[in-house]
Amino acid sequence: MKDTEGVGAGAGAELTGRLVAEVDWAKVIDPYIPGPDGQYGPDLLERLWSPDLRTAEDAQATLHFVCCGDGSSVWPAAPEVLPFLVEAVRDPAVAVSVRTQMLETLAVLARAGNDARTAGPGPKLGGRWRTAPAAWPAAWERAVDALLPRLAADVEGEEDVRAGVAAVLARATHRADDLVDRFLARFEDEPDLSAAEQLVLAVGELAPHAVERRADAVAWLRQRTTDAGKGEEPDMDDDVEAWLAWMEQHGHDVRPVAIVALRRALQPL
Repeated sequence: MKDTEGVGAGAGAELTGRLVAEVDWAKVIDPYIPGPDGQYGPDLLERLWSPDLRTAEDAQATLHFVCCGDGSSVWPAAPEVLPFLVEAVRDPAVAVSVRTQMLETLAVLARAGNDARTAGPGPKLGGRWRTAPAAWPAAWERAVDALLPRLAADVEGEEDVRAGVAAVLARATHRADDLVDRFLARFEDEPDLSAAEQLVLAVGELAPHAVERRADAVAWLRQRTTDAGKGEEPDMDDDVEAWLAWMEQHGHDVRPVAIVALRRALQPL
């Protein structure tokens, strides 16, 4: 079995028990190393909760590899560990940097799963194969539902997590109409500019796949291309009250990314 020294103390007995009981570890393997030497165990996931940042980040990098390799396919390990990857994303006990990296992995998996579902197994550009196990679509659907509450979690310091969640959910193209509605509503309450920009980009990604909400999404994006939001930040030294009032507003100037998103929304599938 793979050497996984450095397991952190952050996982806890209850989580460790679930990792043993709920994951088919026979599928969590290094595909390039046959036999026991390529087999991983529960400690790989436990390390995501390690208080040592390097230990947690190394575990995330390994999980990325065993789930999707170079990103061209969804490997059999992915449906097994996906619920715990999502749990780690939602858990403030896991370092923010690890959670944002995890979201990047989820976005890669979602794209590979979409490609496999669209094209079916077979060679693609660069000689790569797009494949996904039969268990992936149901696991991905559950992950989408579990991630949705994080979209509106107004926790200070987690702006990158919210932005990452929006980027992942933008890959849930089969739920485009529902998600467009959610993103438009969330944009009105999102206090952080970078997360708001990602919401706009996500609407652009989903709009071509929407049926009932496509026209509304395009119209909304057009409005964002000309809306300066709450305008330029006032000088606090000149007028403190004006600056405080400006800070309390949520209107963001997202015109540059809205142009990018609108172009994407208008592209044919």
